[in-house]
Amino acid sequence: MRRARSEIVGRAVRSAVRNPGRTVLTMLGLAIGVGAFLAMVSFGTGARGSVVEQFELLGTRVVYIRTNVNRHDFQGIAKPLTDADAEALRRDAMTVERVVPRITEAYNVKSDYATFPTKVTGTTPEFVDVREWPMLMGGMFDDTDVQQRAKVAVIGTTIVRRLFGASDPVGRTITIGANLPCRIIGVLVSKGEQTTGEDMDEIVLIPETTYEAFFGMPIGYHELILQVPHLGLLETAMAEAVPIMRRTHRLSDNEKDDFRVVSPAQAVRLARFVANIFTGLLVGIATVSLLVGGIGVMNIQLVSVAERTQEIGIRSAIGASPRQILVQFLAEAVVLSFTGSVAGVALGWLASSLVARAMAWSPNLSLLTIVGAAAFGTSVGVAFGYLPARRAAQLEPIEALRHE
Repeated sequence: MRRARSEIVGRAVRSAVRNPGRTVLTMLGLAIGVGAFLAMVSFGTGARGSVVEQFELLGTRVVYIRTNVNRHDFQGIAKPLTDADAEALRRDAMTVERVVPRITEAYNVKSDYATFPTKVTGTTPEFVDVREWPMLMGGMFDDTDVQQRAKVAVIGTTIVRRLFGASDPVGRTITIGANLPCRIIGVLVSKGEQTTGEDMDEIVLIPETTYEAFFGMPIGYHELILQVPHLGLLETAMAEAVPIMRRTHRLSDNEKDDFRVVSPAQAVRLARFVANIFTGLLVGIATVSLLVGGIGVMNIQLVSVAERTQEIGIRSAIGASPRQILVQFLAEAVVLSFTGSVAGVALGWLASSLVARAMAWSPNLSLLTIVGAAAFGTSVGVAFGYLPARRAAQLEPIEALRHE
């Protein structure tokens, strides 16, 4: 049995080698189809991962409460976000793990070497926890610093580069605005840019009490950041926050919310949904090219059957069964399809690697995807090769021998 299989495969390989030009063109059609399929899957996955990663820079388990003061559809005077709101949320929201206030304004920040206009944020020590933002060096200010209105700051890597160059900034002093000197106690790990182009590392953090003492907060906090224990509680936390905020803002039943409750998770879900549609379209286009490659296999096999009709008649006359002839032509389709699919895998992997490197995406072609694409390409070729093989098996020996 093993010897018979070897003979069938050997005969299929010899048949392919007899017509190298035709064989290469046939395999090229499948190779392009498989390669395009893998490349489109890679591009879609990479684009989706890149978009989602940008949103995840803001934190994955967070809800933001922001004032409605700039909303065009809100009529009236929006109440500011205050410590009373934060305390009510900490006390009454059962699903909320942390509540972190934030106020941010632009100020000139000076060192001994340079001056740089940037955003300065007054917040609490838990800000880096809810934003999942580790420290590169030094540490975050603590509750004691908040209580004592300490003149300390934690900065991003862009601020380090702008104000200190290659020097170690920890322990140095910067001046915020006209008269707030702050000692740098920590540097945040770089997060890069968001899709909006905003530099996440252009940030200066100081205790909220220090910010309020020197700059005041006439319109309250810009936002309250709520963190939940796990992603499954995001919707519940958002639903809990609304009545608590309405109560603290003393809004009547017929008054609209003077605040907004949003979460990056909503944007992440939308981005994933859109990216999945995009990936599906790309894969659909690539599948069409793969089917075209399969049609190429069928055409070449039909030509081969027509050219070898007398050979088929001779084999039938000396005892070859229709099943043996069917298997022989199917074996030739398998050799063409498998070789073309393997070449397509190489092309797809090369294209996806080059694009991933250019777009700074992480490699995203799994072994399962690669094997699946190769198996799919081979299956398509064999499926399209079945009709010519069946046609060869059904030829009458006498009619085949008479064929010119």
